[in-house]
Amino acid sequence: MKRYSSYIYSLLLLVVLVACNKQLDLKPEGTMVEADLLKNKQTTESFLADTYLRMMDACGGNMYLFADVTGNVVSSFDQAVVKGNVDPRDKNYDDLWRKPYMTINQANVIITQLSRYATFDAGLQQRFIAEARFIRAFCHLILLQMYGDGALQGKMNNKGIPLMLQSFDGYDGSQNKARNTNGEVYTQILKDLDESIAVLPEKRTDPTDQAGRATKGAAAALAARVSLYMQDYAKAAAYANTVLSAQGYALQPSFVQLWPDHATGTGKYPLSTEIVFAFPESFNATSYGSHGIYYAYGYYQPLPDFLARYEAQDERLTDLFTTTKQMRKFTDPKLMDNVNMIRLPEVMLTAAEALVQTNGVNVTSVDLLNKVYGRAYTKNPVPKVYTIADFSSKQALIDRILLERSRELAFEGFARFDAIRSGKQPNPQLPADRYAMPIPQREIDITGGLIVQNPGYTK
Repeated sequence: MKRYSSYIYSLLLLVVLVACNKQLDLKPEGTMVEADLLKNKQTTESFLADTYLRMMDACGGNMYLFADVTGNVVSSFDQAVVKGNVDPRDKNYDDLWRKPYMTINQANVIITQLSRYATFDAGLQQRFIAEARFIRAFCHLILLQMYGDGALQGKMNNKGIPLMLQSFDGYDGSQNKARNTNGEVYTQILKDLDESIAVLPEKRTDPTDQAGRATKGAAAALAARVSLYMQDYAKAAAYANTVLSAQGYALQPSFVQLWPDHATGTGKYPLSTEIVFAFPESFNATSYGSHGIYYAYGYYQPLPDFLARYEAQDERLTDLFTTTKQMRKFTDPKLMDNVNMIRLPEVMLTAAEALVQTNGVNVTSVDLLNKVYGRAYTKNPVPKVYTIADFSSKQALIDRILLERSRELAFEGFARFDAIRSGKQPNPQLPADRYAMPIPQREIDITGGLIVQNPGYTK
């Protein structure tokens, strides 16, 4: 992976942030700025919008590419990350740790300080806090799946990541925290999401907000992913079914309609009813995007071994590339594609897998599998409509669901993590003791060793 750094801000946010910078010149450090920023609805919502932008910066780029680069889906010149040979002192990888924590810190300002300073409607305050909790949960999860020692293998007592639940301005050493256990981090993530689900709206009036801001559906879908990763299959099924029973989500008719060609690099691209949560990059008021996912430039080509997983007439293979030879999921030359983080098929396959784990071979799981699989065949008959009789064991159905998940969610940042949690090697060159990334050495040094390194990097 390459290291790219850039930031985007809408015109509104630029105005707000410039105003905040002016206040910093005039007012005492710390609470007075927060008091002004969080006092009214407009500036609070702008600060929340900026937190979403920080979240996109943390979750896009190399973070988004990481699982497919190391999960045997796409090629990469960065063989250190593919083989697990990343040096903890190599600062090129520090942003994978730093940016999510920067986002968490900003979310914590809203969570811990808004009720103290806000003078607008209390119900609206709680909604903003719920959105910030969703952001904090999302960022804690992406850190845990990257750095948690055994976090995807059911090792709940192993070291995860430091949970950060309070905001701070500047560093004085008092913020140093040891790594929480994987179980503690998962518990906090689900606590944040449960509290968000209780408050967030199910529907928003604006279609962009519906997909681009946290909703009950987005929080429940993320909780389903979290529960699947922690191998709590009953919870995974329950959360997923909350989304599947909600109004407003539906599969697009075909692969091509879901991923239209954006090669012209113009316009604002609509977010379909299949998208549960996304970063609506094309709607940001910038001339050039910064999601940092460079498929449109021809980087990160799909590997032949991965493409061999598809059947010959599967449209996710036959229509994967546009007429200009760009991988269809990211085609905008200005990097202004919307970045989908949670789609309905993921939730459907999570429900299918979780129900098999809890109930064995069952009709509901097979039906969900057929719906995702069948959508890939609109030009030719689907090769197989599965029934429960096609699966001789629970594991046979799980394996088929996992295959469908790898096909459907390719190039969307899942491959490595799905392989690890299902007991498979992400790629043939990655040793088992390096399934977790190394903690940046700077974090170990600055905390005086309070944060300890992952075992595979201490030899």
